Amino acid sequence: MTTTMNETTTFALTTTRRVLADALDTVGLAVATRPAVPVLAGVLITGHDDGSATLTGFDYHTAITVTLPDTVRVPGRLVVSHSELKGVLSATAKGTPKRQADAAPVTFARDDGTPSVTVDGYTVPFEEYPTDDYPTLPEAPPTLASMGRERFVSELARVSVATIGADWGLPMLETVRMEIADDGHQLSMVATDRYRLVWSILSTLPENTAAGTSTVLAHGRALAKLTKKLTGDTVGIGIGDDLFAITCGSVRVLTRGHEAVGNFPTFRPLFPDTASVTVTADRAELLKATVRGRGILKAKKENGLSLTMTVTPDAVTIAPDLPGSTISPEMPAKTDGVTSGDLLRFAFNPEFLEDALSSITADTLTLHATATTKPVVVTDGDENVSSAAYRHLLMPIRLSS
Repeated sequence: MTTTMNETTTFALTTTRRVLADALDTVGLAVATRPAVPVLAGVLITGHDDGSATLTGFDYHTAITVTLPDTVRVPGRLVVSHSELKGVLSATAKGTPKRQADAAPVTFARDDGTPSVTVDGYTVPFEEYPTDDYPTLPEAPPTLASMGRERFVSELARVSVATIGADWGLPMLETVRMEIADDGHQLSMVATDRYRLVWSILSTLPENTAAGTSTVLAHGRALAKLTKKLTGDTVGIGIGDDLFAITCGSVRVLTRGHEAVGNFPTFRPLFPDTASVTVTADRAELLKATVRGRGILKAKKENGLSLTMTVTPDAVTIAPDLPGSTISPEMPAKTDGVTSGDLLRFAFNPEFLEDALSSITADTLTLHATATTKPVVVTDGDENVSSAAYRHLLMPIRLSS
């Protein structure tokens, strides 16, 4: 499809429906559905002299920008309704095989002062927001470290499980504490909801040799959702001035951190250097027993009760803590600090225990404990509690008997 540009054309880009739709899906995570400022319901589309275009969504808290290379025919800048543009692309694809619809050329242009999109023989005009009303984006901090995308996204998901929902009214506990050490070789991610605490330390490649430690509190679950849109191989990470930046392939995410970084709960002393009791067992078997135990509690409508973990010198059991005698299968375990005749019983919130076991990526896991009423730390494989790269701390529930 060819569109003729004339002297009245002040902006034009051409791409495919799939590319434009994917970009709109990504920036849409930062477009408010009912913004206080109408222009923030729009997507900012900028055509650059080098032939690239950028699409941006911004809600004053998070800015997402997607770059489309080799798409611009006439540079320019405009803001149109994000929902309308996305809806028109979807509507004009109806009744067409997906592969054909995805590959259809799309031209977005402004002629005679009116922006419009042309696709599959349709030309649909759009009302334009004043570009001068679109807020200026904050300047992104420099990239301090980089790492593989899959590793970053998976570790962030493991940590974010310990963040709380906005309905709790505790914004700080909705965050993940991100820290890049002064040599740029490590990224530390920490989250807590007061009942569990997750700490992951990832090796990175330094991108900036500036001295000093950079720390920010980024919204955990929102960030985990955003990172699902990253498609590049490498993630660049920047921290500075209460901003957290991620650059990956064609996508850049810039989000404001929580102001009170210094008020984040002190977490390092809560992780023990040594453990008097360790239990190493098959992760899948423990998880299966936990899922079954939760299912039994649900079936008996006892969702407020805990799961008990009983440890003997060479076995472990997980069972619902129901009134009366409940028998559950034993699973073989390698224990240290449990002598013949000992029987240790821990009680856990069933959901939290399942989350902890699900977060482990190794075939086996180790539970590190100092007492049945003190925090228990779960690590991958047989890693040492004081040096494990991933540590998931659970607070046991005190048993009544």
